[in-house]
Amino acid sequence: MATNSKRFKLDDGSDDASLQNFLQWCDRVGLKLNHNKVYVSRKGTQADYGMLAKEDIEDGEVLFIIPRSVLLHHGTSKVSAVLEQGKELLESSSGWVPLLMALLYEYTSPESPWAPYLSLWTDFSRLDQPLFWSKEERGTLLRGTGVPEAVERDLANIQKEYSTVVLPFIAQHTDLWNPSIHTLQLYTRLVAFIMAYSFQEPLEEEEEKEESDDDEEEEEKASNLPMMVPMADMLNHVSNHNAHLEYTPEFLKMICVRPIRKGQEVFNTYGQMANWQLLHMYGFTEPYPSNCNETADIPMANLYKVAAQADQQSGGDCGDVPS
Repeated sequence: MATNSKRFKLDDGSDDASLQNFLQWCDRVGLKLNHNKVYVSRKGTQADYGMLAKEDIEDGEVLFIIPRSVLLHHGTSKVSAVLEQGKELLESSSGWVPLLMALLYEYTSPESPWAPYLSLWTDFSRLDQPLFWSKEERGTLLRGTGVPEAVERDLANIQKEYSTVVLPFIAQHTDLWNPSIHTLQLYTRLVAFIMAYSFQEPLEEEEEKEESDDDEEEEEKASNLPMMVPMADMLNHVSNHNAHLEYTPEFLKMICVRPIRKGQEVFNTYGQMANWQLLHMYGFTEPYPSNCNETADIPMANLYKVAAQADQQSGGDCGDVPS
């Protein structure tokens, strides 16, 4: 007599089929979660999915290990050979097109090896970065932060990149990509998703001395491309984080960097970022004093006006406005 297959038991007691499938997929591909110490949950986390401590965790303990074969980027995708062959055609100012082409393919392919992971990605209609706000909202609510200007540059670059690089490449490979499916709208949402959830491997501090400057620049660009890292991208951010992703030749490891008590959330860090950067890239802010990395941008023209006013009052001459 046939019986129902055993379902993966979630520690928070929820019945989340997508999360169950993802955790089973992790087991199959060798992504090792320290089940004795942590679990993934929607409940009790700062935003959406997150990771919580099942027991007290001490500094230096490994929370999970990710084989490099599990990482999703242009070199691991099913279309990697096509992307490698056409790499000169995919060059752009952002450097993100190869990963974006891989994601366009894998995200819309039912047979993708990453399907259980991709199914956990947030509903793109819920992305709330300023990139998806109206121009009026950005101009009114974010005036003076630098975010509206950054978003306008983003949108212009995305449209240019899609029309001049992506569409011509799709036209050469209609067996893999379809412009009616892989649209500018989907491309834009994937750009926002990469901005918020991708990782970049730290560059080695020392380069080989015998390499030329051009070779160093090309190698740096190639080795610092973004990639999607299953499980690691589920951790939420705080500046005063308690976990850190370490890179080795064969694995990526999430390591506890300060004691975490039972029931507390495990936090990674996106880096030392001011709130305008967090809002621009991730769609949230972290108020002071939690985030002590706040900055303020002051245009040179404003500094000149103040200096000119002071100079006029003293009878001096500041000269021409600097370009």
